Amino acid sequence: MSGVTAVFAFAKLAELLLRPFNLVFLVAAVGAALLFSHRWRLGRVLVATALATALVPALLPFDQWLVGALEGRFPPHPPLPAHIDGIIVLGGAVDPALSAKRGMPIIRAAADRITAMIVLARRHPEARIIYSGGSGDPLDQTDKEAPEVRRLLADMGRDTSAITFEARSRNTRENALFSRALMEPKPGETWLLVTSAIHMPRAIGSFRAIGWPVIAYPVDFQTAGDGGPHWPRFDVGAGLGGLTAVGHELLGLAMYRLAGWSDTLLPAP
Repeated sequence: MSGVTAVFAFAKLAELLLRPFNLVFLVAAVGAALLFSHRWRLGRVLVATALATALVPALLPFDQWLVGALEGRFPPHPPLPAHIDGIIVLGGAVDPALSAKRGMPIIRAAADRITAMIVLARRHPEARIIYSGGSGDPLDQTDKEAPEVRRLLADMGRDTSAITFEARSRNTRENALFSRALMEPKPGETWLLVTSAIHMPRAIGSFRAIGWPVIAYPVDFQTAGDGGPHWPRFDVGAGLGGLTAVGHELLGLAMYRLAGWSDTLLPAP
């Protein structure tokens, strides 16, 4: 097993085990089982801990504070030079497996990545464009995202002949490696990197680690960026769901740094 494959598999397993919903359910289930045994006191502690773990992020927007901190690493609308040599758009906007089963491109919440690509292509017709997206499924690599995005753009009447579609990558590290191999950027060229704002620190670190300096063009913001407290609230799903997204990125940042796939733990401009 290659180093990239090993880290890819370990990251997927760790993310599954550490998802807030899964952890809360597991602790609550173990606690509930212990209530009917001689360890009932421990069971009561575990059930109370699970309830508190779900209640606190439901009331206080820790997820929004943490998401906002990651999104704030690279501000929106960066100043761009008049000439852009290339635009890299990372996958994550279309669900490849569901699209294949339904026979049509199924767009995810990160559709801003595609709309930004269309806008930037119109503003910078001189730029070469690559859409890099394969499959992040650790068990089944049959369905790929890039062909579905090509079909989506064609259905919208867009000319896709000038866009390179990379469909082998399984993660951000491979987005960087395979995109560089296809586009062969030259020293001194100006390339934009388009991805969701919360994902931008890990993406920038990945491209810098392979020696490809790019300009961050974050999209798909989930927070207002105004520093407001945005509370009180009572939404267990939103709280734990937001923490899941944050946990995914923080785990990715840590693992990429340990593997040498990022130039620093928390990249910034």
